[in-house]
Amino acid sequence: MFKIKKQIILSILLIFSLLLSTTNGLASGGDIPSEPIKYKTEVKVKLLPSGTSFMATLKGSYEIINLDDFSLVPYMTSVKFSIVSGKVSIAVVDGETVTSTKGFSINEFSENETNEVEISKILTANGVANARYRGSFEILPAQTVPLLINRLGMENYLRGVVPSEMPASWPMEALKAQAIAARSYAYTQTQNAKPGSYLEMTVTSQVYGGISKETARSNLAVKDTADMYATHNNISIQAYFHSSSGGHTENSENVWTSKVPYIRAVIDPYDKHPKNSHYGWETTGQATTISQKLKLTSNQILTGIKIIERGPSNSAKQVSASVYDKTTKTSSNINVVANLISSPDSLRSFFGTSLKSIKFNIYSDSEVKIKMADGSEKKSTTLMGYKLQEANGSTSYIEDLNLPVKTISESVTVKTRPDTYRFKGDGWGHMLGMSQWGAYGMAEAGFTYDQIIKHYYTGVEIKKLQN
Repeated sequence: MFKIKKQIILSILLIFSLLLSTTNGLASGGDIPSEPIKYKTEVKVKLLPSGTSFMATLKGSYEIINLDDFSLVPYMTSVKFSIVSGKVSIAVVDGETVTSTKGFSINEFSENETNEVEISKILTANGVANARYRGSFEILPAQTVPLLINRLGMENYLRGVVPSEMPASWPMEALKAQAIAARSYAYTQTQNAKPGSYLEMTVTSQVYGGISKETARSNLAVKDTADMYATHNNISIQAYFHSSSGGHTENSENVWTSKVPYIRAVIDPYDKHPKNSHYGWETTGQATTISQKLKLTSNQILTGIKIIERGPSNSAKQVSASVYDKTTKTSSNINVVANLISSPDSLRSFFGTSLKSIKFNIYSDSEVKIKMADGSEKKSTTLMGYKLQEANGSTSYIEDLNLPVKTISESVTVKTRPDTYRFKGDGWGHMLGMSQWGAYGMAEAGFTYDQIIKHYYTGVEIKKLQN
């Protein structure tokens, strides 16, 4: 009888011990934090909670560490992070609150498919939503909401990028090309980054959606191209990519400022796919808004804008604005790119309306025929600044927005300058490197992922790098 009781007691103790060892942060790591996991080709991504605080729900093997003294913070399943008096505050077990000057880290013990952390109210590409992520996390002090950094390995990072940047239903060879481009871009960004920097989860870097965006097809594309990079002279490239080239990509220096040897303009016939809606787009800009962008005074009148230099893809490299000065009675031109913005790509937002690309033409809502003194006729978008000979023989400068003109049968009002400009164009994005719609078209036509990469990035090779 004594032996049976002893066995029962030992069994109970064993069960109790097992329960303790599997209870999240309450007992999982003891009093001493584990050494932070070192991820292969580590990537850090800044996540974007939408409010002043956020909830983190931990599933799997994690520990939470106070970075002030590297002590373990006990927790159950969900914890709330916020900023209190400049410190990071965490609400944990039974409503207890711990604050830290340096912040906290959430570390997984080892990379495991079952580990995930759900963060509440993230500003995703599709709006505010709860989102799930792999890897470990840093929660650091900031002004209103804690700075939230997701730290994980490159391949797991890409699992959340590829389906966020390209629909997972697209051809597999296009998805593989996207995986290689995204991997090469992320690696180059992290290698060239300053200590403490990170990638963004938005198009500022590349869109990252975590586990919430993963699919079986896109995960397979990442797996089948694991550790493969687009390289130039054996170095991973800045593999820029965009949605649609409008039929021709562009040289890097014609969009931004620097000449990159592997970002060269190439003809892109497969971009014009029946499903690609980024051809023939149109938007309107107001003359008053553009005048403000040009920093014109009240005596300076915008009379026209035109493209005066284009790149090989027919993109706008330089735009000239015609301006009439009512004080000096003279007209002049302002070169927009040279004087007001940093690069041609900035034209996409310069005119007070969003342009999908810099491959566009400009049209005005005003065009008149002018009969000159010598009897010839001239077409113009503006009458501003011309001398008008009136019926009594006197002359005056045309400076009002509208000009009353008396014809044989009636009196009409003629607009003397445009008050709106229409922008019509093709493509979407900066037109550098790989066109995603072009990759779709090439894959559909039977091209492989390496052929797609080598088409868009001049002189590159695809290699596995040991990182």
